[in-house]
Amino acid sequence: MKLFRGLRDEAVMRTQRTRSTVSETGSTEPNSKTSAGRKFKPLTVPKILRWNSKSNTNITAPDVPNTSSVITAPLKELLTFEQNLERNRLSAAGQQLIEREERLYGLISEEGVQLTTEREKEEKEQLTRDHKALLSQIDLAVKSSLSSDEDSLEALKSAVKAILQEEEQDRRWLKQEGKQPAWRPSECRRHHNTVLQSLVEERMDNAELPPEESNKLRSSLQRDVCGKGRRLQEDLLRVVKDVKGCYPEDMDICNFYGKMYHQAFSAGMRKIEEYGLGMDDCSYLLYWVNVAYPEILQNPELTMEINPEMLGKLLTEELTTPLENQCLTHKETEVQTLINKVLMVEEQAWMKGSVPELRDDCYFSPLAIDVIQFINAAVKSIETVWGNTSKVQIIVCLLKDFLNSYKEFQDKVLKGSNNSNSRIVIMANLACVEQFRDYIVNKADIFPVDVKECCLSIVAEMKNIGYTSLTSPIHKDLKSQYSGLGTPVWLEEKKQVFEKLFEGINKHTKELKGLTDSCHQELLSQLHLEVTVEYVRRLLKRKIKLRDKEMQEQAARLVCEDGQRLHKLFTEAGSREEWLSDILPKIAEVLKLQDISSIQLEIVTLSQAYPDLSEFQVSALLSLKSNLSASAVKRVKKTLLDNQDTSSSQDAPYFFSKVQVK
Repeated sequence: MKLFRGLRDEAVMRTQRTRSTVSETGSTEPNSKTSAGRKFKPLTVPKILRWNSKSNTNITAPDVPNTSSVITAPLKELLTFEQNLERNRLSAAGQQLIEREERLYGLISEEGVQLTTEREKEEKEQLTRDHKALLSQIDLAVKSSLSSDEDSLEALKSAVKAILQEEEQDRRWLKQEGKQPAWRPSECRRHHNTVLQSLVEERMDNAELPPEESNKLRSSLQRDVCGKGRRLQEDLLRVVKDVKGCYPEDMDICNFYGKMYHQAFSAGMRKIEEYGLGMDDCSYLLYWVNVAYPEILQNPELTMEINPEMLGKLLTEELTTPLENQCLTHKETEVQTLINKVLMVEEQAWMKGSVPELRDDCYFSPLAIDVIQFINAAVKSIETVWGNTSKVQIIVCLLKDFLNSYKEFQDKVLKGSNNSNSRIVIMANLACVEQFRDYIVNKADIFPVDVKECCLSIVAEMKNIGYTSLTSPIHKDLKSQYSGLGTPVWLEEKKQVFEKLFEGINKHTKELKGLTDSCHQELLSQLHLEVTVEYVRRLLKRKIKLRDKEMQEQAARLVCEDGQRLHKLFTEAGSREEWLSDILPKIAEVLKLQDISSIQLEIVTLSQAYPDLSEFQVSALLSLKSNLSASAVKRVKKTLLDNQDTSSSQDAPYFFSKVQVK
């Protein structure tokens, strides 16, 4: 302290001597001379704060070179406290007040300057008023923080410096004993934070959207929430771009602003949440809490300066849970009502005898499209509100109950097959079943595993029942042609028996119309499989005895030729069951072979290709070869049993389990 007073007294005396010289010469030019022709030394003015007892104000001088430097420009203007305040040079104004404060309250003193008690009182009162004026001007600068003009930012920079000076002065007084000014500690920084908080709250309360954007929203609540969110976004961007540069790094002003805006927005949300909300407003509020607000905070410009993790969510889980339950319950009820109505309309149309619409030569039902559209709309709405798929399962689970009801409707249609429109309704709804299957498979990630498997099981059963209802009349019509297969007549008349069957199948495949391309392929594939199964079943009924090699080779040749013709007929019509082409040729090979070892090997090969081949079916097949001994048949069956469990492939198709042999 003594060193500080000594340096200051020296500066004051040096300045007085310099001014005396200037007064005498009347010039500040470096080359001025006296009447005696002597040159003056270069003039220097140290940076000091000097009390002027006449004007009761301070003056400030700018930084200048030391006494050894030559002045190359005129002196800058020396400003009073009032002038600094008026020009928003708040840091300089604050420093002037600190100098006066230190002199008046004894932190420093000037030699030879004695103040009367009355004069000291007046000066202290004036200092109090000036300090209050400074704080008011600092408040104005802080309140203008978010203005975009350059002058406001310069004023803010100076205000921040003044605040830091005040904070430092507070700390100096804490180390001193004796009476201190009434405003100490001024706690200027805490006051600054309070002013900023009020500023943020006021800006958020008065936030409004432009008319063109406001008109797009459905309610005043939505306009209020969106306006606040827009204000928060714009102001925080201005903070990180402009305001940040006015503060020292250790004040962490960006995170402070982020916290203030978060608190103001959250408080506004809590007030809104207290009122009963309609569904649209409830969803919109949740959308801002879960999606829109987090997206604002994830703006790369903001994340560089503001830590969103420190802010948390706008509303606590305690407040959002009732809103979420309200929203989900409403969506669940809404979707359930809509999809049930779709099914009811379909059922009523069938009961009235209405025929489904024909589009591009295909019978069409909008049922699946409508149901999937309603479910998808609800799923997207929930994804929008929550920002993820965590809550959509409550909606997709409705599909399980719907499909059960849909299957019940299909059963009613099948039982009422005497209705003229039943067959056409089944055809139209097979396309719907396919659409449901594709939707479940493509959206498997949003279904609980058990619900997905249950739904796929229902649609698979509906598909099989639906196609079977269309193929059953065909098999009924072909029953007489089937009956000749595997009989002596079939073998004796060579191709005549099969030819009648072939013509009947060909006729029916050409009459299968009204299905979509994919459903038409599915139907032909199923018919292809069922006809092949029936052919093998008839063959294994053991109505013929192949007594010798010649008969066995003849039968093998017929089986092979029949298989080739059937496969060509169905694949050209649209069947996709290519694997069926090998079944009849493999059976024919067993019939043709005479060597026991070769027969054993062929049976093992057959069982490897079709793991569901049973011992009983092998016995029925071998019984056609009446020249085989019982011991030979036993050896072949033993070979089958020895190799069946170890050699079968899990991916192999199942065929023989569909062939019922008595």
